[in-house]
Order: sequence, then C-alpha cells, then structure tokens
Amino acid sequence: MATPDGRRVFVGLLVNLCLCDESRRGYIPTIQQHEDAYGRYWTIRCNRISNSGEKEPEMATFYSSGAAMAADRNVGRHTRGFPTAERLEDIDSQTLFAKVAWHYVERGAAGEHRSELLHLSHIRKEFENSTDPDLHVPLLQAGGLMALSTDGGWQDMTTDAIYGPVISQAYDERQDSVVDADEDTEHACIPHRQLVVAVMSPCGETLDSVRSADELIVVLADAMRAHGEILRRCNLLHRDISTNNIMVVRSPLDGTVHGALIDFDCAISVGVDRKARPERTGTLPFMSVLNLE
Repeated sequence: MATPDGRRVFVGLLVNLCLCDESRRGYIPTIQQHEDAYGRYWTIRCNRISNSGEKEPEMATFYSSGAAMAADRNVGRHTRGFPTAERLEDIDSQTLFAKVAWHYVERGAAGEHRSELLHLSHIRKEFENSTDPDLHVPLLQAGGLMALSTDGGWQDMTTDAIYGPVISQAYDERQDSVVDADEDTEHACIPHRQLVVAVMSPCGETLDSVRSADELIVVLADAMRAHGEILRRCNLLHRDISTNNIMVVRSPLDGTVHGALIDFDCAISVGVDRKARPERTGTLPFMSVLNLE
C-alpha cells in the first residue's frame, strides 16, 4: 500500500473479488461465525461417522469458541483447528477437536494411497471398544469432504472449483509446454487441494502445556505406545511424529495427564509386507536422518 503500483494491485483485487461468484470467495457454507446472546462462536457442520466407520447421511453441528490453530500462511495445507462441543451450552467445556485442512490430491488420480479420514475411520473401528484406560488414540466422530453449491449443483470443495477455469487453463498450458516427461508439472501452478473436516476425540492441549518433567515423560510415553498399537493393530505408520503432533490430554476431574498422537496426514498403510517407500515426509527437525540424504 506504500506505492502506487501496490495500491493499483490492491484495488484490482477488490474489483475482481466483487465480480466473482460467492463460491469463489473462500466462503465455506458449513463453517460460520455467529454472535448472539451466547457471545461470538463458530458452528461447524459435517456428516457424523457411525460406529462402523461409515459416513452417515445426516449432518451434525459442532460449536467452538474459536480456532486454537490458525491458518497463518497462504500455501500448504492451510489447516485450522477448533476445540468443539456438541451442544452450544457446553462450549466452555469442549471435548472434541475439529481439524479443517486443505489436503493435496493429484489431478486426475483414481484414488489416494493415503487419506487421513480413511486412516481415522480404520483406527476407530479397531479401538472403539478398547477398555484400556491408558491407551489414547484419536477417535473420529464426524467429518468428510466439504462441498459447495454451484449453479450446476453440489460439488466437492477444491481449489479448482473455487478458482475455476483460470487454474485449469494454467495447468493445461503448463502440461503442454513440458518437454521432459519427468518434470514435476503438478507444482507449477496452484496445487489441487480439497477441503476436509475431521471431528475427533479427545480434545487436548499443545505439548508446551505440561507442568513438570514427569508429566512430559507420561505424555511422550503414551504417544509412543499409541503409535506402536496403531501400527500393530491397524498396519498404519504415522511418519510425522513431532512436537506439534503430540497432544496433552488433561483430566478435568483430577488434572492427571495422558498423551495422544494426532495428525495422520502423512500416514500410510504399510501392509504385511512392510515394503520401503521412497517418499520424503515428516517435519524437518524430526525427520529420519536417512530422509535428509
């Protein structure tokens, strides 16, 4: 805004924003902010997940006082996290966590070899009836791919659907100009992403909320045990263990803590053969040294 060129670009942005369809303004109809007698709060609507791990047709509404994890960058998964409750009256004692993220999906891919929703559904099927009080794994309660309403009906909310033909044309032009078949064309323009919501339990705090070294040891031990049990019983390998993905779950009754492992974005089903995969994944300070070569 300090230069004439900058102000010109800003005015152009406002003009284009006014001219575009509502569905292309980044507006998510199923996630809204409200202000009434209860104060300011958010509602998040998505499909419930049955005990068998299947998506139910009816929509459920969850309530949150605000995002605990903000989408503070314009690239990447643009993830937000909301501590939520199933009733507005319980908004001060939230027991669920809603993760809202833009997941990367290859254009034209027949299917994804990894999907956090599928992994969380698998974990719920396996651990739903667990009676071990010291085992804490994320249990999916609701979620799915978000959709937007357009003139042609409902469609999955993706970056291509929001940006429209501009992105598709840029991608096609980039594909036509490629000479080397091995060249990475997918990231030459805005990557294709789809909006996914996952509501799960339990709801916890970040790792820096521990109050002593003893609590830290308990939390880390619980998270590592959950990692091992999920690998053993579900054949799911997390592949992104970091300080951001370990949650502190504190009892509201006596204040005791447990640890839980979250964020299965990078997880894969390893199967019985446990074959090595060439992908490079994880959070840089915590990646295997072999991945850094």
